[in-house]
Amino acid sequence: MKPIGSQITTALSKPNFETGTPHGEHGLVTLANSEKVADWLSRQQPEDMNQAAVSRSSSHGVGLRVRYEGRYPSGPNGERLPSYMVAVGCDISPNGNHEAALADLRNFMTPAPMRKIEEWIARLSVICAKRKDDSFSEELRVVEYASRLARYPADIAKYVLLHQSYQFFPTWAELEARCEALTGPRRRMIAALERGPEPPEPKRRPPTEEEKARIQSLIDEMFPHRSAEERKAGLDEVLKGDCMTGEPMTGFRGQE
Repeated sequence: MKPIGSQITTALSKPNFETGTPHGEHGLVTLANSEKVADWLSRQQPEDMNQAAVSRSSSHGVGLRVRYEGRYPSGPNGERLPSYMVAVGCDISPNGNHEAALADLRNFMTPAPMRKIEEWIARLSVICAKRKDDSFSEELRVVEYASRLARYPADIAKYVLLHQSYQFFPTWAELEARCEALTGPRRRMIAALERGPEPPEPKRRPPTEEEKARIQSLIDEMFPHRSAEERKAGLDEVLKGDCMTGEPMTGFRGQE
């Protein structure tokens, strides 16, 4: 079996003879090829695609690390519900081609066509217990669910409809919670690439004796009614560790 990274690269790089533009070139998904990308995505697992998105970004020299937190929900009667992880942030390396990585990762957000989502909803309705409604209500439910699921990547919409178990036909709130949790990692990756890497931390150094004297002079001037011991303690607190940035200040002689 090919590695996930190879699979996604192959799928997004096949020639598109309708437009003359290869899938995956700068991550472009046109109207002509979006259904092909969506069809490929719908045959994958969301967790695999989250990993593939990281791998794809790495192929552009950009490192991504998604940060997660656990969620431990409880039911209306205090019973414990299944725990799950949600993405809360993403760290990004400063090197690499961020623009190309961002364009490629947007491919992983391609939604399925409405008709395909409606088909998945119909299949779910056959295997789940649900109350019987009139034909208008049934049709309206399918349209509303499909239009909302079209906000999510094709693999995630299909996964929550056909690859998870429900005793009763799920409410939209239930589906939305699952879609949001599964889409979170990709959204965090894209947001990090749009924002760009954080500026590097400035190099810090301990204060010089001149800087200590200058800051002590400022403290003495600002707090003349405090005792000398308190002002000295304030200086020691402010100047703990490597607290200074930039070049050392020179030329200060203290109070004349």
